[in-house]
Amino acid sequence: MLLPLASPSSASAADDANVRAITPYTAALAPGQSGWLSVVWTSDNTVTDWSTTVTAPAGITMAYPATRGGRDTSLYGSSTLVGTTRDFTAFKLAVPYTVTSDFTVTLTTTYVYDQGNGGSGQNLTTSATVTVPVRPASGPAFTQYTSTIPVKAGSDRFQQIWFLGGTTDLADFTVTLGSLPAGLQVGYPSDKTSSALSGGTTLIGGDTDYVAIRFNTVGLVAGTYDIPLVVTFTAAAPVTVSAKVTVVVS
Repeated sequence: MLLPLASPSSASAADDANVRAITPYTAALAPGQSGWLSVVWTSDNTVTDWSTTVTAPAGITMAYPATRGGRDTSLYGSSTLVGTTRDFTAFKLAVPYTVTSDFTVTLTTTYVYDQGNGGSGQNLTTSATVTVPVRPASGPAFTQYTSTIPVKAGSDRFQQIWFLGGTTDLADFTVTLGSLPAGLQVGYPSDKTSSALSGGTTLIGGDTDYVAIRFNTVGLVAGTYDIPLVVTFTAAAPVTVSAKVTVVVS
Protein backbone atom coordinates (compact mmCIF):
# COMPACT_ATOMS: atom_id res chain seq x y z
CA MET A 1 0.00 0.00 0.00
CA LEU A 2 1.43 3.37 -0.99
CA LEU A 3 1.56 6.07 1.64
CA PRO A 4 1.55 9.83 1.08
CA LEU A 5 4.90 11.49 1.62
CA ALA A 6 5.94 12.89 4.96
CA SER A 7 7.28 16.40 5.33
CA PRO A 8 10.25 16.83 2.99
CA SER A 9 13.58 15.55 4.31
CA SER A 10 16.79 17.52 4.02
CA ALA A 11 20.35 16.17 3.71
CA SER A 12 23.50 17.86 4.99
CA ALA A 13 25.49 16.96 1.87
CA ALA A 14 24.47 16.33 -1.72
CA ASP A 15 23.96 12.63 -2.56
CA ASP A 16 21.72 10.59 -4.76
CA ALA A 17 20.78 7.95 -2.19
CA ASN A 18 17.63 10.03 -1.64
CA VAL A 19 16.92 8.73 1.87
CA ARG A 20 13.44 9.81 2.92
CA ALA A 21 10.60 9.06 5.32
CA ILE A 22 7.34 7.98 3.71
CA THR A 23 5.17 8.03 6.85
CA PRO A 24 3.25 11.30 7.16
CA TYR A 25 1.65 10.32 10.46
CA THR A 26 2.04 7.54 13.02
CA ALA A 27 -0.58 5.42 14.73
CA ALA A 28 -2.78 7.45 17.07
CA LEU A 29 -2.19 7.71 20.80
CA ALA A 30 -4.67 8.76 23.48
CA PRO A 31 -4.09 11.28 26.25
CA GLY A 32 -2.43 9.31 29.03
CA GLN A 33 -1.22 6.52 26.74
CA SER A 34 2.29 5.22 26.17
CA GLY A 35 3.06 3.19 23.07
CA TRP A 36 5.55 2.19 20.42
CA LEU A 37 5.32 4.02 17.10
CA SER A 38 7.08 3.51 13.78
CA VAL A 39 8.13 5.57 10.77
CA VAL A 40 8.84 3.92 7.41
CA TRP A 41 11.89 4.93 5.33
CA THR A 42 13.11 4.21 1.83
CA SER A 43 16.02 5.24 -0.39
CA ASP A 44 17.08 5.00 -4.01
CA ASN A 45 20.46 3.47 -3.13
CA THR A 46 21.87 1.46 -0.25
CA VAL A 47 23.08 3.26 2.88
CA THR A 48 24.62 1.89 6.07
CA ASP A 49 25.32 2.76 9.75
CA TRP A 50 21.77 3.97 10.31
CA SER A 51 20.94 5.91 13.48
CA THR A 52 17.77 7.91 14.24
CA THR A 53 16.98 10.20 17.16
CA VAL A 54 13.56 11.71 17.83
CA THR A 55 12.70 15.13 19.22
CA ALA A 56 9.26 15.45 20.83
CA PRO A 57 7.45 18.45 22.35
CA ALA A 58 8.04 19.31 26.00
CA GLY A 59 6.17 17.07 28.42
CA ILE A 60 6.11 14.03 26.11
CA THR A 61 8.48 11.28 27.24
CA MET A 62 10.68 9.57 24.65
CA ALA A 63 12.24 6.08 24.76
CA TYR A 64 14.24 3.96 22.32
CA PRO A 65 14.62 0.17 21.97
CA ALA A 66 16.86 -1.35 24.63
CA THR A 67 18.88 -3.13 21.94
CA ARG A 68 20.53 0.20 21.11
CA GLY A 69 21.25 1.05 24.72
CA GLY A 70 18.42 3.57 24.84
CA ARG A 71 20.40 6.25 23.01
CA ASP A 72 18.81 6.04 19.54
CA THR A 73 16.89 3.74 17.21
CA SER A 74 18.00 1.91 14.09
CA LEU A 75 16.06 0.06 11.42
CA TYR A 76 14.03 -3.05 12.18
CA GLY A 77 16.01 -5.30 9.82
CA SER A 78 19.52 -4.00 10.47
CA SER A 79 21.50 -0.77 10.32
CA THR A 80 21.52 -0.98 6.50
CA LEU A 81 18.74 0.31 4.28
CA VAL A 82 18.97 -1.47 0.93
CA GLY A 83 18.18 0.76 -2.03
CA THR A 84 14.54 0.78 -3.23
CA THR A 85 13.38 -1.28 -0.21
CA ARG A 86 11.53 -0.13 2.90
CA ASP A 87 12.24 -0.50 6.61
CA PHE A 88 11.10 1.30 9.74
CA THR A 89 12.42 2.94 12.87
CA ALA A 90 10.61 2.40 16.18
CA PHE A 91 10.39 4.62 19.24
CA LYS A 92 8.14 4.92 22.28
CA LEU A 93 6.19 7.98 23.39
CA ALA A 94 4.31 8.59 26.63
CA VAL A 95 1.62 11.22 26.16
CA PRO A 96 0.40 13.01 29.30
CA TYR A 97 -3.33 13.44 29.91
CA THR A 98 -2.94 17.18 29.33
CA VAL A 99 -2.10 16.65 25.63
CA THR A 100 -5.36 16.41 23.68
CA SER A 101 -4.33 17.62 20.20
CA ASP A 102 -2.16 16.22 17.42
CA PHE A 103 1.52 17.08 17.65
CA THR A 104 4.65 16.57 15.56
CA VAL A 105 7.97 14.87 16.22
CA THR A 106 11.19 15.41 14.31
CA LEU A 107 13.33 12.44 13.34
CA THR A 108 17.00 13.12 12.64
CA THR A 109 18.81 10.30 10.87
CA THR A 110 22.50 9.84 10.19
CA TYR A 111 23.84 7.25 7.76
CA VAL A 112 26.77 6.48 5.48
CA TYR A 113 26.35 6.38 1.73
CA ASP A 114 29.47 4.31 1.28
CA GLN A 115 31.74 4.15 -1.70
CA GLY A 116 30.96 0.48 -2.28
CA ASN A 117 27.41 1.54 -3.12
CA GLY A 118 28.44 4.44 -5.31
CA GLY A 119 28.44 7.07 -2.59
CA SER A 120 31.01 9.46 -1.20
CA GLY A 121 31.65 7.52 2.02
CA GLN A 122 30.67 10.55 4.06
CA ASN A 123 28.43 10.68 7.10
CA LEU A 124 25.17 12.27 6.01
CA THR A 125 22.15 13.56 7.90
CA THR A 126 18.51 13.84 6.94
CA SER A 127 15.44 14.83 8.93
CA ALA A 128 11.68 14.39 8.69
CA THR A 129 8.73 15.80 10.59
CA VAL A 130 5.90 13.36 11.31
CA THR A 131 2.49 13.98 12.90
CA VAL A 132 1.32 11.94 15.90
CA PRO A 133 -2.52 11.93 16.00
CA VAL A 134 -4.13 12.18 19.44
CA ARG A 135 -7.55 10.59 19.84
CA PRO A 136 -9.78 9.99 22.90
CA ALA A 137 -9.34 6.64 24.63
CA SER A 138 -12.06 4.04 24.23
CA GLY A 139 -13.10 1.03 26.29
CA PRO A 140 -12.77 0.32 30.01
CA ALA A 141 -9.92 1.76 32.07
CA PHE A 142 -8.95 -1.80 33.05
CA THR A 143 -10.23 -5.37 33.02
CA GLN A 144 -10.11 -7.59 36.09
CA TYR A 145 -8.86 -10.99 34.96
CA THR A 146 -9.20 -12.80 38.29
CA SER A 147 -12.85 -13.20 39.23
CA THR A 148 -12.61 -16.29 41.46
CA ILE A 149 -9.99 -17.37 44.00
CA PRO A 150 -10.12 -20.97 45.29
CA VAL A 151 -8.61 -21.42 48.77
CA LYS A 152 -8.45 -24.20 51.32
CA ALA A 153 -10.20 -23.88 54.67
CA GLY A 154 -7.67 -23.17 57.39
CA SER A 155 -5.10 -21.74 54.96
CA ASP A 156 -3.13 -18.52 55.34
CA ARG A 157 -1.32 -17.39 52.19
CA PHE A 158 -1.08 -14.63 49.57
CA GLN A 159 -3.31 -14.86 46.49
CA GLN A 160 -3.00 -12.95 43.22
CA ILE A 161 -5.66 -10.81 41.55
CA TRP A 162 -4.71 -10.02 37.95
CA PHE A 163 -5.64 -6.94 35.92
CA LEU A 164 -5.27 -5.91 32.28
CA GLY A 165 -4.70 -2.23 31.55
CA GLY A 166 -6.98 -0.47 29.07
CA THR A 167 -5.81 2.07 26.51
CA THR A 168 -4.13 4.49 28.89
CA ASP A 169 -1.68 4.19 31.79
CA LEU A 170 -3.15 4.22 35.30
CA ALA A 171 -0.84 5.60 37.97
CA ASP A 172 -1.01 4.88 41.73
CA PHE A 173 -2.99 1.68 41.14
CA THR A 174 -4.04 0.04 44.44
CA VAL A 175 -6.62 -2.49 45.62
CA THR A 176 -8.28 -2.72 49.04
CA LEU A 177 -10.83 -5.29 50.17
CA GLY A 178 -14.17 -4.04 51.46
CA SER A 179 -16.48 -5.64 54.01
CA LEU A 180 -15.32 -9.14 54.97
CA PRO A 181 -17.39 -12.14 56.10
CA ALA A 182 -16.98 -13.19 59.71
CA GLY A 183 -13.96 -15.41 60.17
CA LEU A 184 -11.97 -14.10 57.17
CA GLN A 185 -8.86 -12.06 57.80
CA VAL A 186 -6.79 -10.38 55.08
CA GLY A 187 -3.42 -8.72 54.90
CA TYR A 188 -1.44 -6.65 52.41
CA PRO A 189 2.27 -6.74 51.49
CA SER A 190 4.61 -5.00 53.95
CA ASP A 191 1.69 -4.62 56.40
CA LYS A 192 0.24 -1.77 54.35
CA THR A 193 -3.44 -0.83 54.20
CA SER A 194 -3.77 -1.67 50.48
CA SER A 195 -1.97 -3.67 47.82
CA ALA A 196 -0.07 -2.06 44.95
CA LEU A 197 0.88 -3.79 41.72
CA SER A 198 3.69 -6.31 41.68
CA GLY A 199 5.50 -4.54 38.85
CA GLY A 200 5.30 -0.99 40.20
CA THR A 201 2.80 1.76 40.86
CA THR A 202 1.41 2.09 37.30
CA LEU A 203 -0.83 -0.29 35.35
CA ILE A 204 0.53 0.19 31.84
CA GLY A 205 -2.08 0.34 29.09
CA GLY A 206 -2.37 -3.04 27.40
CA ASP A 207 -0.15 -4.81 29.96
CA THR A 208 -1.08 -7.24 32.75
CA ASP A 209 -0.04 -7.10 36.39
CA TYR A 210 -1.37 -8.35 39.71
CA VAL A 211 -1.89 -7.36 43.32
CA ALA A 212 -1.19 -9.81 46.13
CA ILE A 213 -3.55 -10.12 49.10
CA ARG A 214 -3.21 -12.51 52.01
CA PHE A 215 -6.31 -14.57 52.85
CA ASN A 216 -6.45 -16.17 56.29
CA THR A 217 -9.35 -18.63 56.29
CA VAL A 218 -8.56 -20.33 59.60
CA GLY A 219 -11.84 -19.06 61.09
CA LEU A 220 -13.93 -19.36 57.91
CA VAL A 221 -16.23 -22.29 57.09
CA ALA A 222 -16.31 -23.76 53.60
CA GLY A 223 -18.47 -21.86 51.15
CA THR A 224 -18.56 -19.18 48.46
CA TYR A 225 -18.05 -15.55 49.42
CA ASP A 226 -18.28 -12.41 47.29
CA ILE A 227 -15.70 -9.93 48.54
CA PRO A 228 -15.99 -6.26 47.45
CA LEU A 229 -12.87 -4.60 46.05
CA VAL A 230 -12.04 -0.91 46.09
CA VAL A 231 -9.72 -0.08 43.16
CA THR A 232 -8.08 3.33 43.12
CA PHE A 233 -5.85 4.89 40.47
CA THR A 234 -4.96 8.19 38.90
CA ALA A 235 -5.82 8.89 35.26
CA ALA A 236 -6.53 12.50 34.32
CA ALA A 237 -7.69 12.74 37.95
CA PRO A 238 -7.95 10.35 40.93
CA VAL A 239 -10.57 7.62 40.37
CA THR A 240 -12.19 5.04 42.67
CA VAL A 241 -13.91 1.98 41.17
CA SER A 242 -15.92 -0.72 42.94
CA ALA A 243 -15.35 -4.35 41.93
CA LYS A 244 -15.51 -7.77 43.56
CA VAL A 245 -13.78 -11.12 43.75
CA THR A 246 -15.39 -14.44 44.66
CA VAL A 247 -13.50 -16.53 47.22
CA VAL A 248 -14.37 -20.23 47.16
CA VAL A 249 -13.35 -21.99 50.40
CA SER A 250 -13.21 -25.77 50.29
